[in-house]
Amino acid sequence: MRSKRRSIGRAGQVALAALILLTSWPALLHCEPMPPRPRTFANGFPQDPQFFPIGVWLQSPRNAAAYRAMGINTYIGLWKAPTAQDLAQLAEHGLHLIVEQSPQALGLANGSIIRGWLHVDEPDNAQPDGRGGYGDCIMPAAVVRRYEELKAADSTRPVFLNFGQAVANPEWFGRGWKCSQIAPQAYYTASSPGADIVSFDIYPAAEERQRHVMGKLELVGKGVANLRRWAKPDQPVWNAIETTHINNPSRRPLPPEVRSEVWMSLIHGSTGIFYFVHEWKPSFREDGVLRYPDTVAEITRINAQIQSLAPVLNSPTLADRVRVAAPVSIATMVKRHGDTTYVFAVNMEKKPAKARLTLVDITGSHAVVLGEDRFLKLDGPTFEDDFGAYGVRLYKITGQG
Repeated sequence: MRSKRRSIGRAGQVALAALILLTSWPALLHCEPMPPRPRTFANGFPQDPQFFPIGVWLQSPRNAAAYRAMGINTYIGLWKAPTAQDLAQLAEHGLHLIVEQSPQALGLANGSIIRGWLHVDEPDNAQPDGRGGYGDCIMPAAVVRRYEELKAADSTRPVFLNFGQAVANPEWFGRGWKCSQIAPQAYYTASSPGADIVSFDIYPAAEERQRHVMGKLELVGKGVANLRRWAKPDQPVWNAIETTHINNPSRRPLPPEVRSEVWMSLIHGSTGIFYFVHEWKPSFREDGVLRYPDTVAEITRINAQIQSLAPVLNSPTLADRVRVAAPVSIATMVKRHGDTTYVFAVNMEKKPAKARLTLVDITGSHAVVLGEDRFLKLDGPTFEDDFGAYGVRLYKITGQG
């Protein structure tokens, strides 16, 4: 996800990935139950159900106040080994940190701010060869060996491993020759044991080269579903959310698209999100998102809503509790927190449609639409609503017996 991502694309010289079909798209009418509760770590993230990880990728501590104001609670990566001053800046704004392990980081007195160790970024992509070109990816056995080294130095914090876009896009040409000969499922299944938290990134709104990816926001949800299946059962899955032009001067994700990608991620089982805010066009800026007040405002709203729903999102997902009838694919997730049931839904297609949702073994009289100041009356166990293109609807079922 660093600047190497751009270089790989521009080089265009790595071998095309073998067109190996993934297993069929998972059913989008409901999502799988939450995995078993993940392992806890003495110096890892808070276990408070009020906490939900919301991160930002590779930023300078000087921007901590701006990101905290947006509702972000975690930095993922720094440009250099952390100093005591860096950690103090983050601590001042209540931010956690995942960072590359180093002797300096391990020895910091205020290291409690460090909640995890960063593995090699995008090992599934072709790696720089030191001569201005690219070689092979990092093979799964090497990924696992590096994880074992990190854990030998400190087993009290989780190791965070971010994969590239082939998680959702098997035709991605940036995998390198060796990886292009390995089915994505096989690679990620073998590599996921090399981490405690796995994630991936794909940026369809800002994609400027691959026509089969451009504007296909549904790939974000597809990637989360894939990684959930390929990771270990108790392994948290996070993912990146695009926010800027990145390398595409004519296209950036609009605020509603950012919201769609976030909720596609959560509904498909992501247990942490982080925003990719770098931008190279029209010029490089590490905090490029701050160029766009509309996106900053939307991210702030999204994060506030996630924070308000954190105990709900951290509760078990109920499988097969809603049936959807619609001319488009609607992904849903059902949660029950206390005595209240929530139904989260997102249109996985770029066309508006009316959907009919039928609750299964759930009673209620109304569906309050969160964040929209309206409610829908249930007709028995059923209600209808309109979904915009890639539209999100979050319901709280009231009047339950």
